[in-house]
Amino acid sequence: MEDLDDITIKKAARGDSVAFRKYYDHYAPFVWRVAYRTVNGDADAAARITQDTFIKVHGHLSGFRGDSKMTTWLYGIAWRASIDELRKLKVVKNRNVTLTPDIPGAHRSDNCLAERAVERILSTLTPEERFLLTAREIDDLSFEEISIMTGRTEGSLRTALSRLKDRLREEFRNEAA
Repeated sequence: MEDLDDITIKKAARGDSVAFRKYYDHYAPFVWRVAYRTVNGDADAAARITQDTFIKVHGHLSGFRGDSKMTTWLYGIAWRASIDELRKLKVVKNRNVTLTPDIPGAHRSDNCLAERAVERILSTLTPEERFLLTAREIDDLSFEEISIMTGRTEGSLRTALSRLKDRLREEFRNEAA
């Protein structure tokens, strides 16, 4: 995802409501997708998380130093808000998750079998595993960016993702047999 231009971000950080609305319109679908995946497909929780994220952003945008990309910074805030929401809700782990929900701008796959397989894979994961897998493989974030968000080292993230992929391969190999 492309970051919004610096001028709009700086105006929003200074309290310009029109600029903040542009900021929100640009990043809200991204934040919603992060939240939706993390809370295992609970659209209502994703909407609350999106709102909470932008309330936090509104109060802290002026503190964004630009050490990372805006999307990395937002992803981290949305991730932490999602985990807080999960703690509150204790979401049922095995609920089905759609990778590309019916939201404006989302592109659904014509291949229903592949989509069901992805949903089945995601539904077996913990929120932390789902976050790591989707952040790296779907949102194409670097290990450095994920490290900034989670506070874990890049090496531990690489190891966790490798082990997760190995486990999933084994589970689905056994399932196919």
